[in-house]
Amino acid sequence: MQMRTANGPARGPQRWRLASLVATACATMGLGSAIAAAPASAPATYRVVPLAPNSFPAGINNRGQVAFTEFVGDNPRARFYDGAIVRDLGTFGGPDSFASALNEQGQVAGTASTATEGLYHAFRWSRHSGLVDLNRPGAGYSSANGINEKGQVVGAARFSGASPIFHAFRWSPHTGMVDLGSLGPTASSSALAINDAGTATGFSDEAAGPLLTLAVKWPAGGGVIPLNSFPSIASIGYDINSAGQIVGGAAFDARLSDQAFFWTRAGGLQGLGTEPSYLSWADQINEKGLVIGQLYSSPVDRNGFIWSRDSGLLLVGTPAVDSSDVADVNNRGQVVGSLNGRGYLWTRSGGFVDLTSRVVGAPPELTLFSGMAINDNGTIVAATNAGTLVLLVPNTCHALAPVAGPVKYTDSARANALLSFSAGFTDVDLRDTHKAVWSWGDGSKTVGTVSERGGTGSVSGQHAYRAAGIYTARLTLTDSSGKSSSVERKVIVSGTGAAIAGEGAFAAPAATTPTPGVRKPSIGNFAFLSEGPGARKAAVEVNVAGMALRSSQVESVTNDGTRVQYAGQGSVNGKVGYRFTLTATAGAKTGGKDRIHVRIAHSEPGTQREVVDYDNGASAGAKAGTAQVATAGVEGSVVLGEGRIALGAE
Repeated sequence: MQMRTANGPARGPQRWRLASLVATACATMGLGSAIAAAPASAPATYRVVPLAPNSFPAGINNRGQVAFTEFVGDNPRARFYDGAIVRDLGTFGGPDSFASALNEQGQVAGTASTATEGLYHAFRWSRHSGLVDLNRPGAGYSSANGINEKGQVVGAARFSGASPIFHAFRWSPHTGMVDLGSLGPTASSSALAINDAGTATGFSDEAAGPLLTLAVKWPAGGGVIPLNSFPSIASIGYDINSAGQIVGGAAFDARLSDQAFFWTRAGGLQGLGTEPSYLSWADQINEKGLVIGQLYSSPVDRNGFIWSRDSGLLLVGTPAVDSSDVADVNNRGQVVGSLNGRGYLWTRSGGFVDLTSRVVGAPPELTLFSGMAINDNGTIVAATNAGTLVLLVPNTCHALAPVAGPVKYTDSARANALLSFSAGFTDVDLRDTHKAVWSWGDGSKTVGTVSERGGTGSVSGQHAYRAAGIYTARLTLTDSSGKSSSVERKVIVSGTGAAIAGEGAFAAPAATTPTPGVRKPSIGNFAFLSEGPGARKAAVEVNVAGMALRSSQVESVTNDGTRVQYAGQGSVNGKVGYRFTLTATAGAKTGGKDRIHVRIAHSEPGTQREVVDYDNGASAGAKAGTAQVATAGVEGSVVLGEGRIALGAE
C-alpha cells in the first residue's frame, strides 16, 4: 500500500461535554466568480453561529442553508436552517423524521414516519411545497438518500408493501416514484446518490439473492449496470459527480476484500492504492475529481484519506497512532473532518488547520470535535465538545443567539448530593443581557444565576438528584432581544455503593444499515451505569447515527477491571424490539485511549434473520441490512475529550 500520511494540526487540550443551541442570524457571502476562482485557503478566523444540540448534518449549500437532524428526547426530527431561523420539517403523522440531502434550491430529501408504527415514507421538502410524500400507491417503507439540482430524489422502497425486498427508486414531480430495479428477482437494491444528468449509483444484491452485493449505476435512460465483477459484503457506489465519475467500495478479486474505488466510463473500476488495508471505501467525489474516504488498517484503526489522480493517496494521520476521518469536500478542494478529536480544515496549499484555533468570540472552553460539512464559500458545519452543531462563518456576524460552552459540575454525582453546575457563554451583541433556566431532567427546573460583562458571562446552578440514574441537564439562555440557545449534558448519578459508570462522545462511522438520513461519519454519545452485582440496576443510553438507544432490560454486565460489556434489550427512537451490546474499554488496555464499541441489531419479521443496525467496529460501511458478527477484540471508537469510563468504585 503506497501512501503518504499527514499528521495534521498540533493537538491542544481536549475537552468534552454536551450542549445545545437554537436559531440565529448571520450575514452570509454569496457564491460568485471571485469566490469560485479564489485559491482554497483557510480563512483567518471564524464566527460561531449556533444551530442545535444533539444533531448531525445532511448538508450545507452555497446559500449557507443547512439540512440536519436533531434528537428531541428519543425522537429524531429533520430541521432546516434558512440563514436566519431553524425550521422543523414535520412528519407524516409519526414522531420521527430525518434529513438526508440538500440542494442549492433549498430542497431537502429525507424520510419521515407515518401514523402507522414503524412505517416511514421518503419525502422532499421546500418552503414553497412543504413536506411532499414520494410514495406511489401500494408502496410500503421507503427512504430518501440523495437529491440533485433538478429536484430528483433517489433512495429505496418496498414497492409491494408486503414484500421484504427493497428496490432503488428515482422520483421527480413529473414521473413520481420509479422502480429502478436490481440484478435479480430476489435481489434488493438502493440508490444513494444522483447527478444532474439523472444517473444514480448505489448497490444491488447479486442475482442469486441477499448475501453479497455489487456496486451499480442506473443511467437516466433505464437499466442497472454493475461496476465490479466480484460480489462482496460491502460493494457500494456512494457518490457520483456531473462527469459521471463514481466512487465507493468494492471487491476487486475473489478475496472479497473491499477497497475504495474510482470508476469512469473509459477506465472502468480503479483502485485508489489502499491495499492491503483491512477495509476501505470512498465517500465523496467533487466536480474536479478530488476523492475522500475512510480506511481501516486493522479492525480497530481508522484513518480518513484524500485522493486525486495527480497526487495519489494521502492518509490523515498515522495508522495505529492517530484516529481520523474525513467528512466533506467542496469544489475548491477544501476538506473537513476530525483528527484525534479535533476538527480540521485541509487544503493542498495550506495543509491542515485546527479549526478551534481559528474561532473568535466563543467561550474559551469550546472545542470543535469535527468539521462535518463545508460549502464552496468555506462556511463549515462543525460539532463541538458542548454536544452542539454550529456554523463556522468566515465573515462578520451579528444579531446572534448566545454561544454556550460545555456544562460542567463539581462534586461526586450521587443520589441526594448537592451538585454545582456551570457553563460559560459569549454573545456578539455586547449590549445584550441574559436570563437562564436549568432543566434538570427529573421534571424540575430552576432559574440560573447569570454573571456577565461586555458579551462574556457564565451561568451557575445547584441541584440534588433524589435517585440513581442517567439524567439530561439542560441550560437555556435567552438574551434581551429574545434569541435563545441551550446546552445539555448527561449526568450519571449513582447510589450509595460502588458503581460502574461512563459517559462521553465518540467519532462514529457511518451506519451499517439504511438508517434514514445517515451516510457520513458523525459524533455519537453514550452513557451507562450499573451498581452492585449483576445487571438488575443497570442502564445504557446511546445516541448515534440517527438512533436513540434506550435500554429496557440489561441482561448481563461483565467487568474484568479494564473492560465492561453490557448486553440486553432496548428501544430505538421509541420503538421496541432491539438488542444491543455496549463495550467500554479503559485506556490502560488500549494504549491510553478509552474506547467505546456499540452494536445494535434487530430480527427481521418473518425470517427472524438478524439485521445489524449499527456497529462501529471495522464492519462500518458494510452493505445495508447485512447481518454481521461482532469481531472478537474489536474495540470500537476512541472516546473524545473529557469523556470518562470508571470501571471500579466511584
